[in-house]
This record gives sequence, structure tokens and C-alpha cells, in this order.
Amino acid sequence: MRHTVLAFLAISVCLSAVEAEAQVTLGLKGGLNIASLDVSDSEGTDIDLDTRTTFGGGAYLQAGLGSVLALQAEALYAPGGARGSGGDAIELTYIDVPLLFMVRVPAGDASIWPIVYAGPVFSFETGCRLKEEGGASLDCGSGPGDPFPTKSPDIGGAIGGGLEVFMGSYTLQLDIRYEHGFVNINDSDSQLAGSVYNRSWSFFLGLGRVLTP
Repeated sequence: MRHTVLAFLAISVCLSAVEAEAQVTLGLKGGLNIASLDVSDSEGTDIDLDTRTTFGGGAYLQAGLGSVLALQAEALYAPGGARGSGGDAIELTYIDVPLLFMVRVPAGDASIWPIVYAGPVFSFETGCRLKEEGGASLDCGSGPGDPFPTKSPDIGGAIGGGLEVFMGSYTLQLDIRYEHGFVNINDSDSQLAGSVYNRSWSFFLGLGRVLTP
């Protein structure tokens, strides 16, 4: 957790220093998170798993660069994992730290502007549980011999879009995004081990307060 906080603070300082006259907005956001795992065995054969639907959210800091461009750093509670067809589940928990490069689509004097964005995401695992259909569960573990040793942090990318509504000193964000993990989080050293990659769709609603004009 300490590394997550330091990463968000470092990114926030960088955003604040991007431009002294930039409009800075601090806000909270939350919504629906639909997580999945891209899993294949040691021979490269895909293993089908169902999605895991939960709720996530957190805080964001946005530095506007004029009326069109902005940089936005976030710190989000982001559940991950997947469910098997028999009711078993892998329940992962992450703190995501995205750094998003945002473009607002010009809309004249309108208060509602479409937005598109993309950027890297640094995901720090805070928990992992294996759950059986009957309700029993155990920790995934992080060493040899554990049922599912995992690797952290995950590094991925996010792409998305939505709407930004300007309401005086407040802003409202509605956005949808897709996150794609690039790190094989399966940390087993077994020759029979396959690959496991994080994937997710998120639907967020955020409310921000403009701190500097």
C-alpha cells in the first residue's frame, strides 16, 4: 500500500508541475467493474472463465492544459479475477494508479463535452483468494507450493471515453474504459504453468471540484 500511495503522490506532483496556470480539479469516482482473466495452459490453449462483476472507485486529480487537453492521475480500488463455470472463483484485489492523457472534443459554448483518453495503468495487488463453490476459500499465496502464486505490480494500459459536464466550480465525469494487463501474473515456476493476464471493463461516474481557475 505504501508503494501505491507514493506512486500516486509522485504522479500528482508531476501533474501539478505540468503548468503553473493549469486548471486543477480534484474529485471522487466510482462505478461498476467487470473483470476477467485471459488464461492459457502451458501449451497455449485458452481456458474459458466467466467474468467477475463488482464495484470499484477512488480519487482523481486532473490538470487541464487549455480547454482541450488534460492529464488525469487516479488511485482506484479495482477488484479483479474471474469465475469458473462450476462456481469456483479467483478473487483478486488491486489498487490501480492510471495516468491518463485526455482529449476533450470541442463543443463550443456547451457545458457537456465528449472526452477520449488513454494511458498506462500501474496495478498493485492487495489481496488474492481462491473460492470454492461451497464457500470455502484460501489465500492464493506468493511462494513455491502455494495454490496460485501471483506477481505484482501489473503494468497495463487503459483506453476509454465518455462525457465531462461543467457545472460552475464542479465537474461531472461519465466514462467507460477498457484495461489490458501486459504482465503474466502467474508467478509459478512449474514447467506446467500457463499464463494469466488481467482484463477489465469499467463504468464510472465522477464528481470533481475545480481548485484553480
